[in-house]
Amino acid sequence: MSEPDIVKELDPLFNPKTVAVIGATNNFNKWGFSSFSSALAGSQTVYPVNRREEKIIGHTAYKKVTDIPDDIDLSVFVVPAPACPAVMEDCVEKGVKAAVIISAGFREVGEEGQKLEDEVLRIARKGGIRFVGPNCMGMWSATSDLRAYMFPLPSKPGPIAFVSQGGNLGGAVVMSAITRGLGFRRYISCGATADIQMEDYIEYFGQDPGVKVILAYIEGLNDGRRFINKVSEVTKKKPVIVLKPGKEEATVKAISAHSGSLAGTAIMHETAFNKCGVIPADGPEQMIDIATGFLTLPLPNGKNVAIITGGGSYGVICTEACATHGLDVIELPQEALDRFDKIFPPRWSHGNPVDPAGDRNFIGYLKAPTMLLELDEVDSVIFMGFGSLSGFSSMLTSGGMDSVIPTSMFSNMKGMDKILDGFTSKLASGEKPDLKSVKPFLSVFGSMLGSSADDMEEFLISFTQGMDTSVLADMMSAFPALMSGDTSQIGDMIEKLDPALSGMIAGWMGKYNKPVLTTTFSETETRIMDGVYTYPTAGKVAIVLSKLAWYKDYTEKHGVTLDKFELCEVLNEKLDKNK
Repeated sequence: MSEPDIVKELDPLFNPKTVAVIGATNNFNKWGFSSFSSALAGSQTVYPVNRREEKIIGHTAYKKVTDIPDDIDLSVFVVPAPACPAVMEDCVEKGVKAAVIISAGFREVGEEGQKLEDEVLRIARKGGIRFVGPNCMGMWSATSDLRAYMFPLPSKPGPIAFVSQGGNLGGAVVMSAITRGLGFRRYISCGATADIQMEDYIEYFGQDPGVKVILAYIEGLNDGRRFINKVSEVTKKKPVIVLKPGKEEATVKAISAHSGSLAGTAIMHETAFNKCGVIPADGPEQMIDIATGFLTLPLPNGKNVAIITGGGSYGVICTEACATHGLDVIELPQEALDRFDKIFPPRWSHGNPVDPAGDRNFIGYLKAPTMLLELDEVDSVIFMGFGSLSGFSSMLTSGGMDSVIPTSMFSNMKGMDKILDGFTSKLASGEKPDLKSVKPFLSVFGSMLGSSADDMEEFLISFTQGMDTSVLADMMSAFPALMSGDTSQIGDMIEKLDPALSGMIAGWMGKYNKPVLTTTFSETETRIMDGVYTYPTAGKVAIVLSKLAWYKDYTEKHGVTLDKFELCEVLNEKLDKNK
């Protein structure tokens, strides 16, 4: 028997025009209330079905789905499990195309529940209805703004597709990813997968051009060989990142009690995943870390890494993390060492990691990554601590700005505020003004950063290439007030340095076609800014970079050459904007 066209089979599920919520209710304490409320927030025409109530939240209710005068594309079941076979019969009679069964009480409760599930499946197959669940929390589809959730969840469109056999975990992953600035094309809490299997969802996602990265939380598979055959076709063109618990006996028992799935052995799944090109993750946040990497970084050519750090200890930690995850912190060629000798003091580290050893020349510090990216031997650059710059503003503000940046530095710049105003206006309009007009300003600002006016001019020329100049203009808008002796805005100015520097990182990746990964000096999670995400630790950076390198190698071994930027949708948006 041939497999069905998965796109044709599942499109009614992801792109319905009409939805019936069967079991909708006015009782705030029942799932039928929140499920109906959630569906109403979408773009479909939504009908409530309730045998006892005439109106649900002001909407006319129908006793059965067959009583609804409109055609119904999708039905959401929020009724007790024993009622589901009869409800499914009604859906078949009505000609419903797809369903989401939120109801629990099937195979996870034992033999009788399994029989009930089998009966629902038999009836659905008779009517050609494909369904999600049972025992699930529902789904979201960005293409139709479908919100068939058990309760309202935040929804942000984006390039990720995610299918999860755990509703709570799935919802937490969605919310955490949205907090970072990521969005979802599809999200399905698939529950017990009585009908549509994990590999069916992944196959569907693989054929959707709007999906760049696929996530899956899997407790058990019904047919491992079918999973391998289908998913191996998807992984050659899109990364599939999977979290699969089950390494301990207690976990296997918990899985059976939760979803009724056959967990299988950890070794069996690891072997299957490796065979079909799945990228394993060790936890929910790691899934998001890896997905963020694919969406914001070009694929590396190999495992050779160069590190630049503002402090030696973090360089040591990063080196160990890279080695632990199979990355090579390479020896730098002599010509590179000679170039660094010219911009750093004699005490610099003279190797990889590149540590300026407390050098005050901030411009030199920002030149170093491009010097490393230019080396053929280097596949990726890790810029330790770069993402901590925004923390300086609160530190300086709390310490008293005058004690760090005395206003006397600007005493010889009378009249420069007007020139700087004009300069900033040109930047904001997208022009590239002549830097010579603000040479006195560059001299003073450069001295704050331990650099000369010439260094500042050279840096700003390269800094503004390929970036949104309005971001830089926003940062510089505080300087005219500074000229007049008002230091109150400098904290805000340094805060605005973040997106400007993120734009610079994005520009480097676009120019050199190599990933540049940045970290903070703490374990604080950050948000994607101007196409760039800053990871909180060296360990996370090393894991993500190793997964990207592995995936690049995997696709090439299978005769597929992906463009380095084919998957990184978030970074591409930034680079396209600044062309």
